[in-house]
Amino acid sequence: MRIQGNWRLLSELPAAGFILLLSFLLITYGGRIEVPSISGPGVFWLSFIPAFLIANAFGLALHEQSRRGSLFLFAGFLPVLHLLSQHDFLNTNGLVLGFFAGSLLDFQVLSRNQFSSLARYARSGSRFFFLVLSCYLLIRLLEFVYPFSIEGIRQAFEISSEELNNLGIAFLAVFFLLMSTTFIRGIQASEIFVYGPSHSGKTLLLLALYSHFVDFYEGTHREIILSSDREEEKVWQLSKKSEKKLRIESMLAELEGGITPKSTNRTDLAIYELRGKKNGLLPVEFTFIDYGGEYTEDLEPKKYYRALRSLTEKLSGNEKLSGNEKLSGNKKLSGNEKLSGNEKLPGFSVEALHRQIGTLSFLELLKNKYAKEAGDQFHNLILACIYKKMKTAGKVIFLVDGDYILDYHGEGRKELTTLFGHYFRLMDQLGPDKFYALVLTKTDKLKDLSEIPDNSEKAGEIEAEIYSLLDRIYTFREIQNLAKRVPIYFYTVSVDATLSPQASKDLPEEQQGITQIFPWRVGEIAKFGF
Repeated sequence: MRIQGNWRLLSELPAAGFILLLSFLLITYGGRIEVPSISGPGVFWLSFIPAFLIANAFGLALHEQSRRGSLFLFAGFLPVLHLLSQHDFLNTNGLVLGFFAGSLLDFQVLSRNQFSSLARYARSGSRFFFLVLSCYLLIRLLEFVYPFSIEGIRQAFEISSEELNNLGIAFLAVFFLLMSTTFIRGIQASEIFVYGPSHSGKTLLLLALYSHFVDFYEGTHREIILSSDREEEKVWQLSKKSEKKLRIESMLAELEGGITPKSTNRTDLAIYELRGKKNGLLPVEFTFIDYGGEYTEDLEPKKYYRALRSLTEKLSGNEKLSGNEKLSGNKKLSGNEKLSGNEKLPGFSVEALHRQIGTLSFLELLKNKYAKEAGDQFHNLILACIYKKMKTAGKVIFLVDGDYILDYHGEGRKELTTLFGHYFRLMDQLGPDKFYALVLTKTDKLKDLSEIPDNSEKAGEIEAEIYSLLDRIYTFREIQNLAKRVPIYFYTVSVDATLSPQASKDLPEEQQGITQIFPWRVGEIAKFGF
């Protein structure tokens, strides 16, 4: 269920109205400007680019977080086509080919669930178009004061000719349209980060998602695992034995043998990519990071910066980062980024390390060729990977331990108050350009799910009942308020719907009864990744 309604779109209507106003000024005053004749190739490209970007607008409209960019493209370039028609600069071949090329790009993006790529292309194309147009108008304006002098400028304003007024207003409209291209944004919808404290159910949720992908999406998976079985004087050594235990097939085999997989500890990092096809056609991807819940308190910019600095010094010699470097988001690093002569990791600058940390290919490189260096910096490596993945993910899932609901009238409400306050700060830190979901695990401990289909009306009632308990917590209501501006969802799930409800959360983990995977409403989490 979605927390609050879709208020975000309504809040973006004023921005769309501003773009329409700028476009109206452009077509009104730009239509009165005397324009010299343009050659055939010029007319073709003047038609091709707007048609290409309008086709992109249809693609961006299919995802909520990129819909603002869609509004900009429609409001900005449909009037541009009207302006071009006023000057008889429309080319049929350019229009058709532009719309066709834009539609092909839309299809490619939809097939990969990568709206961020489409937004990037649309933003670049829009900036190029409006930059060229503003330069042309600026040159025409400067012709009125040539040769350049204070007297020439004064005379130009005294004359106040209609042509000068038209050029000036059209230039300002195009300039502000150029500045407004920041509205065009998208998210990496297939990049999903799962965040949760220790024992909240990350590992078992992974297995449930894997089984859902295999059953319904013709799913396969890839994984990269770095694990250590001992820690001595803060120097960790990678262990193939520990790594094997974190493979999906090993954990499923343990379940078959009646053993519940242990929670991931602080010496483990595993990244799993689940891939499948929705309806046998559209690819679906889900990137899942499993890590020790102890790191949840360390995921903040300063600690990430320190971890990355330590990694850089270890992997690439004695290089130091300058104190004013900022590492948030996708911002590139500044400063002295070249490696020193005694570099240990050839080909990787500080910027490259920041950009590639957390990717499967980079972790594979560290594991295969730089195991010792990675082992010495294992804590920093895990922390940097987790934070970077959380920062770049298009969607973030926050896990809520169902045990807190089971003990709601005891310590549970207190724990939930603290947890939701922490989650609100993270959402505020990560920003509004993401999707968020609160997922309550272990629903089987609260209700008997064995006879309740996960897509039934009764399942929805259970979710609503649990939601009503959370609604009494002030920090949760603060998240509700945030949900008026940011898309936030709430789900209740279980990895084994055949279990009987438990009267106590005090049973040891190995006695909690999960020895098989029968997912309940886990499909809703998979849909969240579309």
